[in-house]
Amino acid sequence: MIISMTGFGKASKSLKKMSIGVELRSINSKFLEVSCRLPQSFSDKENEIKEVISKQISRGKVTVQLSLDRGIESTVNLQIQPDVIRDYHRLLVGIKKATGIKEEIKLDHILKFSEIFKGDESEDITEYWSDIRKTIIAAVSDLYMMKNKEGKVLEKDIMSRISSIDKKLEFVKKQSAKNIKDTKAKMMEKVNGLIAEAGIQADNNRLEYELIMISDRLDITEEVIRAKSHIEYFKNNVKEKELSGRRLNFLVQEMNREINTIASKSNSSDISQHVVEMKEELEKIKEQLQNIE
Repeated sequence: MIISMTGFGKASKSLKKMSIGVELRSINSKFLEVSCRLPQSFSDKENEIKEVISKQISRGKVTVQLSLDRGIESTVNLQIQPDVIRDYHRLLVGIKKATGIKEEIKLDHILKFSEIFKGDESEDITEYWSDIRKTIIAAVSDLYMMKNKEGKVLEKDIMSRISSIDKKLEFVKKQSAKNIKDTKAKMMEKVNGLIAEAGIQADNNRLEYELIMISDRLDITEEVIRAKSHIEYFKNNVKEKELSGRRLNFLVQEMNREINTIASKSNSSDISQHVVEMKEELEKIKEQLQNIE
């Protein structure tokens, strides 16, 4: 089952004293990376949030945005931190001296540093964490649903291209058998003509051996069989619940290897054209595989 790495999920919950909002965004990444934007009061919950996400998401860069709204009637008590204010003032004085700026340091400059205020955190955060965690789980489920939906679109496109390659391989196989037969007939006709013209006795054993060697060099049966085996394995892996994008990438590389060998053995413009088309399909599949989890 193909799951897209890109997606968006959200969830919200309203309580008596607080409204909780969670938004998740996921983009491509080789590994699972979780970046959290949390209120300072919940900064110690980042690892727990990552654990929640990793239970459903295995790969991708996921950004978590948690917002809390205490409502209009709620009041937020702030306390100034004199030590922090003095530190920032000294910093601004140092910058002023270093740059030669003559502008006077004003209150507006210091107020730009939010760290000078400390919120009243007397309220126990554990009162809300259980609900916040449930909201995060709901947002992850919403994200997974979108990733799954986009994955089905990717799967349909990829499998369509795989089927196209499979059909082209069938054509190439039949065309190759015809080409070998035609090439042997032409070679026999040419050799017999040269022998008759020279008036010499042909070594039929030697001639048959050379024709067999030519047939072997042109025969692509083994390459087609291996390529079709990779295709079948690819199809089976797509249906697996525990899908590995890396495994599918490897199979595409192996298909490409066999198709390149077919190209090198080909002496037919029809086969060469089908090889080009198959390689184009493989390139598009490789691009799509970069988007799956």
